Amino acid sequence: MASIATAAATSGENSSQDHAAFLGVWIPDGSPERLLTVDKRRPPLTKEAAALYEERIGQKHKGDTSFDRATWCAGPGMPRIMFMPYPFEIQSSDQFIAFVYGWYRWHRVVDMSDAAPEIPFPTTMGFANGHWEQDTLVIHTVGLSDVTVLDPSGLPHSDDMVLTERLRVLSDGRLEDRFTIEDPATYVRTWETVMTYHRSPGTKVEDDVCPDRIARGEPAVAGGRQ
Repeated sequence: MASIATAAATSGENSSQDHAAFLGVWIPDGSPERLLTVDKRRPPLTKEAAALYEERIGQKHKGDTSFDRATWCAGPGMPRIMFMPYPFEIQSSDQFIAFVYGWYRWHRVVDMSDAAPEIPFPTTMGFANGHWEQDTLVIHTVGLSDVTVLDPSGLPHSDDMVLTERLRVLSDGRLEDRFTIEDPATYVRTWETVMTYHRSPGTKVEDDVCPDRIARGEPAVAGGRQ
């Protein structure tokens, strides 16, 4: 019995150590202009959604980015903020995991009780709950307002989109976030995309104030072409 107890305690300790590897500051390995599936294809839009997407691409080509709230400092939403060229920090407590973003003071909190969230109305960041599957953090987000877009080109979604993330620390030390998009109103089938993030010693999540950037004649999103 003693050996079983010892093994269980060791297993729990290792699990805590694995989870601690997620904490701290991460930097995106890229910032895609157009979001693609894991096999590098265009997301499987419905006919109506594809027409809207093409319209937005045309608008942007002409310099009109009004469809993209981030270009006028409004909330970019999820998962868009995970693709922006800014570091973010992951923090945790007994019941919650928080993501603190550098772009214009945004953050999100994941309820780790894994209880089904109440959705009084859609919001740009939605309502997230999560749980651990060994060394993988699984986050489900619902209640995401359709006023946001998934990428700077205007990739759409509906209020009914369900976003599932599976985050894990890879053997090379990078953080991988695999996103699954379920949204029958916008896509003919469920699809996935993936992003990776790295650490850089000394990097901090600083307060990038969007209106200040615009006042200086800079784009709302650093490094962007908005």
